Amino acid sequence: MRKIILSILCVASLVFGYDEIKLNEKQSEKLGIGFNMVDFSGYSLVGPFIANLDFSNQGSIKFSSPFEIIIAKVNKQEGDLVKKGELICEIMGDSISNLIYEYKNTKSKLDIALINANKDKALYEDGVISQREYQISYLLANELEFRLKDLDNTIKQMGISLQSEGSSYQVIARDDGILVLSPNKIGQKVDAFNPYVVITKDNKMLANIRIPQLNAGDITKNAKVFINENDAKVEVGKVESLSIAIDKNTNAIQASASLFAPNLKAGSNIDIFILTKNPSDTISITRDNVTKFGNDYIVFVKTKEGFMPTKIEIVKEINNGYLIKKDNFTKDMQLANGSIIILKGAMSNLGFE
Repeated sequence: MRKIILSILCVASLVFGYDEIKLNEKQSEKLGIGFNMVDFSGYSLVGPFIANLDFSNQGSIKFSSPFEIIIAKVNKQEGDLVKKGELICEIMGDSISNLIYEYKNTKSKLDIALINANKDKALYEDGVISQREYQISYLLANELEFRLKDLDNTIKQMGISLQSEGSSYQVIARDDGILVLSPNKIGQKVDAFNPYVVITKDNKMLANIRIPQLNAGDITKNAKVFINENDAKVEVGKVESLSIAIDKNTNAIQASASLFAPNLKAGSNIDIFILTKNPSDTISITRDNVTKFGNDYIVFVKTKEGFMPTKIEIVKEINNGYLIKKDNFTKDMQLANGSIIILKGAMSNLGFE
């Protein structure tokens, strides 16, 4: 490659504080130096922050069991659309059989207790029996009724149908929606209190985000949330809430965001980025625009004849870049990127092949 000698002008610039570097566009291209515009949008991405994903509580139905169960049959797969009343899967376990037996037994006892309570009420009103005798039958019926409601709630929480026959029990959809969680194989064990079926109206997920104290003041409610997807930042939701207290153990605040992204999985941890509004006296630049020269951080502003090394004041780091003081920068300025080490060398009167 032909040797290129980069000359430095001897006249110092009062505006920029360094001497201009003479370099034409062909030389710049040959040396691998590119350009990008200064970002005056007023917004920047901060992060990445660690977020734990869970199912949104809005509009979702979860089935779980208070004891371990075993999957006996799989009828629907994750991602399927289900209709109310459709069979999703079948589950089995001795504890389920005991639960159903107790439910039916309690219901039979309640039917008898209600008949006796009504009879005793009539006898009490006729003066045949005492109030205490009537209260005993009334309280027994009341106790059985509360127990039946408790058993019924457990059965509904498990999603099982009382019409099931045989040794397994049918899990039925309680509403229309998307099956975002479902057993995937026969014989699969599900631990107590772990959801095994989740039906939702949409693909909304809830992200629980830990934000370091340094960034706590930057994040606002309704701020847009992004994730990395195919080497690009993709908007997937917004911040729903922010805690007002700092966790002393982690020096962070907790935030939650609703996300719409079909490929996200509950229980996983992902990196997210949040769009924040910059202070009015700042602009954002990329990391590869910046180098350090002595005690100064500098960028190279494109000029008609080359580049002007320009000192910057960094306010804070942002995603893949920095917020800097606006100073004398304008919207039409272009900054060098890529092989700016060559321009740094030119400031020291070095030549390059």
